[in-house]
Amino acid sequence: MGGYVPPEELPEGIKKEVITEAGPDSFRKPKKGDEVTVHYVGTLESDGSEFDSSRGRDKPFVFTLGKGQVIKGWDLGVATMKKGEVAKFTLAPEYAYGESGSPPKIPANATLVFEVELISWASKDDLFGDEGVIKTQLKEGSGWKSPKDGDEVMISLKATTADGSTEIEDRGSFEYKLGSDALGPLGKACDKALTGMKKGEEASLKCSKEYSYGDKHADGAVITIALLQIFETKDVSFSKDKSMMKKQVKEGEGYDTAKDGAKAKLNVEAATDGSSALAGFSAQTLEITVGNGEVCDALECAVCEMKKGERAIFTVTNPAAAAEEKLGLKDVKADKVVFTLELIEFEKSKDTWSMSEEEKVEFANSRKEVGSQLFKAGRLQMALGRYKKVADMFSYIDNFKEENNKVKAKVLKQACDANKAACYLKLMDYIEAKNSCNAVLKEDTQNVKATYRRAQAELGLKNFSDCIRDCKKVVELDPPNKEARALLKQAQAGQKEEDKKAKGLFANMCKALGKGPIPEPGKSASLGNFSDDEEDAPMDVAEEKDVPMEDAAEEKQEEVAKEE
Repeated sequence: MGGYVPPEELPEGIKKEVITEAGPDSFRKPKKGDEVTVHYVGTLESDGSEFDSSRGRDKPFVFTLGKGQVIKGWDLGVATMKKGEVAKFTLAPEYAYGESGSPPKIPANATLVFEVELISWASKDDLFGDEGVIKTQLKEGSGWKSPKDGDEVMISLKATTADGSTEIEDRGSFEYKLGSDALGPLGKACDKALTGMKKGEEASLKCSKEYSYGDKHADGAVITIALLQIFETKDVSFSKDKSMMKKQVKEGEGYDTAKDGAKAKLNVEAATDGSSALAGFSAQTLEITVGNGEVCDALECAVCEMKKGERAIFTVTNPAAAAEEKLGLKDVKADKVVFTLELIEFEKSKDTWSMSEEEKVEFANSRKEVGSQLFKAGRLQMALGRYKKVADMFSYIDNFKEENNKVKAKVLKQACDANKAACYLKLMDYIEAKNSCNAVLKEDTQNVKATYRRAQAELGLKNFSDCIRDCKKVVELDPPNKEARALLKQAQAGQKEEDKKAKGLFANMCKALGKGPIPEPGKSASLGNFSDDEEDAPMDVAEEKDVPMEDAAEEKQEEVAKEE
């Protein structure tokens, strides 16, 4: 024993030797507050004589771990054991009975040896730290998920008086939303317990009257609660605005979901308005290619977030997104559509990270083409999703070995970034449209399409001077561009209106302050060689000297070009 090294969690005065290992399924250890059940045989190290044995009494010993109900060596040693494990603990006097011993069998300063078998334990938790609710685990759950506030679950619940003699209520199994008031006075205790439970777990809650029925049952109550199912609810809408909520009612297999471009088989079992079946609906099993727009936007959003074998209740509050002719729902009159779905199977396609360079380029090109078809069909969010995937796929291409593939990937990324901008403009998300254009112009400062679309975004953001700058640049690069000239006029008109408002505001401020006459504010610069604009913004010689806007605009354009 000279080379003995104690486990990290045990001090030098406690030596542990495992006699029988726990089974392969036992990996958990009891914690402070748990009620453990053990068999043991205690002997003196000095002569090997037995002084106590639960086996001799044929009755296991039960105690609460970490509460000082046993000697210190037991509290520390048993906490290192697993269910089914048998271990020998050699305890120095300071971890046993110390200087006083336990006469007549245990002398002073005796080193003791215990052979301990951990039979089982009931996991107990003081949920609020005031002993108002003591949770005892009756049955272990499975998996790793626990519900959180706002989640929907299926539970069973039964309550009895503190001594268990009288049943107060038995609700059977029912759906419950954590944080709601559906459980009345039991809600606080049950919610706290449920957030620490796994699916299939059963627990007993010993509650004081403050956490149960108040003075109606002054001695408190015992609640038996089981977590039967966790209904994972997820927002699968494009904009994450909760217009498409998927509630999982049956878990699927594994972790994989259907990827973009994969074949999938989706069973649409029912469609209601939340209570009644929708007129014309016909249950169908749909075979689709994910992301190709072969079904309505709502079903496209749902299928790519489901696992094989998963069943879900899918609520859509934008009925237009749920209109699907294949299901007899070409026109939906209801305020919402509630689908019952099951993803029967899907093709496990290749992950993009495992593709060769050639495969990545080919896949990206095909998804870009799908995006273009969706854009033409007015399926903007679907198109945007395809363009995003391609742009993201080629966000880093420096590791490409073939220069030809690298060039193709770069071109595809730029095209998809520019197309993302077109989608964002139609969706009136001008900030993201501008960001997408900037991504293109960072690599290609002379890109006409990206410059023009950024000008459109700037107009939407009312950044008129920046819009004018980009419009002028487009006309320099592409003189016949009529769209840019028309946009330029809109930006001029907008800037003129802004100047007018600023002049009025300045005048009012000066009047209020009694500053006297108001100086003539400077006007926008002339637009140089654009003859159509000269009538809109005439400038005399004095104004040109005071406000050399043309020169300033050109300088600003040069600065922007340098930055890009």
